[in-house]
Amino acid sequence: MKRRDFIKVSSAAGALGLVTPGIRVTGSPAGAPAEGFDLHPFIREHPEAVFINLTSVKEKTDATAIHDAAYKLAGEMFVRTSGGKGLPNSTRITCKPNWTCSTGNKNDPEASLGITTDLNFIEGYLRGVKAKGPQNFFLRECACTFQWKPNGYIAMAERNNFDLRDLTARDYWELGDDIIFRTVNGIVFREVAFMAPMTAEDTFLINLAKFKAHQMGITGAIKNLQGINAKRLHSFCAGSVDVFKTLDKRYHRFFQPDYLDRIAELHKKHIEAGFPRWNEKIDRPPFNGGFWMEQWAQRMCDSFSVTPTGINIVEGIYGRDGDGFHGGPHNGKPMDFMSNNIIFGKDAFRVDIIAHWLAGHEPGNFGLFHIGIERGLSDVLDPFDIPVYLWKDGKATKARLDSFRRTPLLTYYLRKSSDGIDEPRYHMVDEPFDYKAWKSGKIAAAAQPSIRALGTDAADKVVMEVGVPEKGDVYVDILNGNGELVWRMHADDLEPGVHQVVWDGFSQPGMYNMYVRGMGWDAEREMVIYT
Repeated sequence: MKRRDFIKVSSAAGALGLVTPGIRVTGSPAGAPAEGFDLHPFIREHPEAVFINLTSVKEKTDATAIHDAAYKLAGEMFVRTSGGKGLPNSTRITCKPNWTCSTGNKNDPEASLGITTDLNFIEGYLRGVKAKGPQNFFLRECACTFQWKPNGYIAMAERNNFDLRDLTARDYWELGDDIIFRTVNGIVFREVAFMAPMTAEDTFLINLAKFKAHQMGITGAIKNLQGINAKRLHSFCAGSVDVFKTLDKRYHRFFQPDYLDRIAELHKKHIEAGFPRWNEKIDRPPFNGGFWMEQWAQRMCDSFSVTPTGINIVEGIYGRDGDGFHGGPHNGKPMDFMSNNIIFGKDAFRVDIIAHWLAGHEPGNFGLFHIGIERGLSDVLDPFDIPVYLWKDGKATKARLDSFRRTPLLTYYLRKSSDGIDEPRYHMVDEPFDYKAWKSGKIAAAAQPSIRALGTDAADKVVMEVGVPEKGDVYVDILNGNGELVWRMHADDLEPGVHQVVWDGFSQPGMYNMYVRGMGWDAEREMVIYT
């Protein structure tokens, strides 16, 4: 049976357009105050940039210094507006800190500090934003809500009048207006459920991640957002499991019925395309390994594609190596380092690429960043292609990335354990990556004959992806349900690799057969187009 692609066409912008981080805002009601707030104009007008603010905190236990650094930075990053400009002060500020599980030694509370976004930083930053005008703040996190009280989260929220509620104790059908559904039709998810008011209208999302190592590499802004999903839907990194066997049937509606087959197909494709480390096996079932990483990355991209963010921040006043929790390379324990940097920007992928580089890793070695580009969520891989600015005292100064000090954080991301290599459990992912070759498409030298429909572009033209195994003349044919040729593309001396082809003659929904062929090779696939 042929593999089949389903794509929907409409007059709206196509699925392949670059997702621009932003906010969901509707018009202000009549008679609303003209006062408002906004990001600093330079930040707002440069979504392609990443900013680095250097702090001078001496110890990770210096609560006052961390709070004050965050408060000062927020006061510089946001401005007051008037005359109807910017966002109204009635805008709801939603915040996602990294408040993952941090259970540790009760006799050594400092041992858990590097696991989560620093509480003093969160409080200082949100207070700084509040001083610019908006007054309605909502904190949401899915993990370990039983730790909120002992960790001081509830007390912090209460003294600042921040809305912090546990929406993970109940299933989605019990939450009523406290759940928001977004259709995505992605690789893993068909639909995503968020804890309200995350992704709601009239909200501005402040994504406050932590600079630390993890099994995904560095837990930056993108991974942090998985924690705004509703109960049972947030465990993106919980191992390679079949949700149709582990979840209540009422949750099955959120997942593609063949998502594991899709993951297997993409995993194989990405190994052939040369994704670094993607062929590594699961060494801690059901965790680790390229297949599991493929599942996590695709699921994360599904959710991210319907999550507009206002600003993405990686708090790196101090960073932790190891497994992101209490395991690490120092006699079995992690270590925290005073990295003293705060990384931020409008584009979460760009922020995370720079965060990985500052942690001593080579971003091109991480499959997530390749998949983000493939799915139209990002458009850059080389960290030196990203404009980087030093942010100091409210001013941005263009700077070379290699002028910033790096803080190497050992991780246990996809340990090399094949081809005679036995890499240490905790390691750097800093092997050289040839960005020049990647930009020329040569990383995909092992491409196999393939064709598939990706979706539509902004003009509702159908976009296909073809895999070409060797240089030569290539034909792409589309036949209708009656076997009649309705469109053909011919390319002379096409280079090997993966290419995108746009069918500019589409006019009628229905079932079609797609074919790609060269000298001695061919591939085919069905495509169903609906409105």
